[in-house]
Amino acid sequence: MKRLRPSGLDTSPVDLRPWQPPLLLLSTTAAATFTLALVVALSLLVARGPAGSDEYSVWRWEAEHLAGSIFRLLGVGEELSEQEQAERLAGYFRVTSAIRAELQAESPDRALLEALANERALYENDVERIIERYVTEAVVAAGLKRPLPLFGDMRMLWPAVDIELTNPPQVLVRSPRDEIRSKGYTLLQPDLTLEAIERIEAHTDDEDTVSVVLPIGGLAVYPAIIREDRSYYSILRTAAHEWVHFYLAFYPLGIAYNTPDGPTLNETVANVAEVEIARIARELHPIDLPEGGDGRAPPRERSSLSFSTEMRELRLAVDDLLAAGRVAEAEALMEERRLHLAEHGIFIRKINQAYFAFYGSYATLPQSSDPIGPKVERVWEETGDLLEFMSLVREMRTEAELDAILVRLGVDPATITVE
Repeated sequence: MKRLRPSGLDTSPVDLRPWQPPLLLLSTTAAATFTLALVVALSLLVARGPAGSDEYSVWRWEAEHLAGSIFRLLGVGEELSEQEQAERLAGYFRVTSAIRAELQAESPDRALLEALANERALYENDVERIIERYVTEAVVAAGLKRPLPLFGDMRMLWPAVDIELTNPPQVLVRSPRDEIRSKGYTLLQPDLTLEAIERIEAHTDDEDTVSVVLPIGGLAVYPAIIREDRSYYSILRTAAHEWVHFYLAFYPLGIAYNTPDGPTLNETVANVAEVEIARIARELHPIDLPEGGDGRAPPRERSSLSFSTEMRELRLAVDDLLAAGRVAEAEALMEERRLHLAEHGIFIRKINQAYFAFYGSYATLPQSSDPIGPKVERVWEETGDLLEFMSLVREMRTEAELDAILVRLGVDPATITVE
């Protein structure tokens, strides 16, 4: 029988090859999957508090911003030259400095603030993409690209760096009165009045629990929420910090976040890594922003007190009092020192056990008395290389495993203490 063959077809042999999808397609699909998984995880991990309608919805954030993230990962938008990037950054942070200066005025001009905010919004999308690019290139330069599952020959930066400059939520922190320990967090709307904040805290507190509502600089949802009214260097570091959390989520350290040592280990590693990532980014893209135009507020009169020294001494004293069961004395001391700081130009609305529980998880900060901080810093000092540092710490889950890393590096963990 004669086989009919449509005319015009190429009948040459077909060369069958394994499918190798474009990196862009993979990154986009994976980003959407990662986002969904992250949202589900956060919805399970973030404690539901007494704030009701004042609570912040991570679900809503993801619903409103996921599509935009996908378009950005696809590279939709204008490509800017190095000169144009520098101009966009200069414009954004010049306006940010102007806003912060006006907010320090005795009677801020609300009309001017609104006009400045509208002007800054014109730069926002471009600046987000520039910061993402700078952090991405810094992390890639450090050697942190990963092979993708099922595609072992393909290496890429995963997760992709994705940020949104905005006003982040606040966080309600709870702690037992008789010890400094987090009993959970609740995200709150960013624009709550002081009256609303005090109402939420009063509703949360009881004879066994104290609380405090605190601002945050960023939040590791996807895209990461980064506080918009900060300096260039601060935003660069925060973007790097939140990306480190995404990176660690695929390793034992990130998976162990909700274990006893998990928060302090994760936050401290992110604090150390963010500094190096930001340093590399600035080295790759040296941007010269003028004083008064880099996003910082105008300098105020310097306090005669050292915040770090005062806070570290207070934390250690409070730890001792609580360990001895002298709760009322510890609370009286915290309020006394808060007023003392205010007299010297350092204003903190509330210092209590919940305040220290929150900041104490960042063990490199003076509000912490946890030896994990200096131990992680010692690992960094011994390695001095971001890839080597991250390759070591991403596999740990406990302080004991951190100690084992130090021993491998020839350091006795017992010699490292909180000063």
